[in-house]
Amino acid sequence: MSNLATFLIDCKKELKKVHWPDKPTVMHTSMIVGICSAIFAGFLYLVDIGLAQLFKALIY
Repeated sequence: MSNLATFLIDCKKELKKVHWPDKPTVMHTSMIVGICSAIFAGFLYLVDIGLAQLFKALIY
């Protein structure tokens, strides 16, 4: 049980050393991730449509 207590105390000490980003930084990086995800999703959508048309033309 003392190992668990020591582990939790050490975790608390390490978390105090972490530099947490401020709200504008989190908002900015979240916006970038959202935009990049939307662009990539659109690209995959277009590739999917193109491949579906290609296979449809090859099969029929």
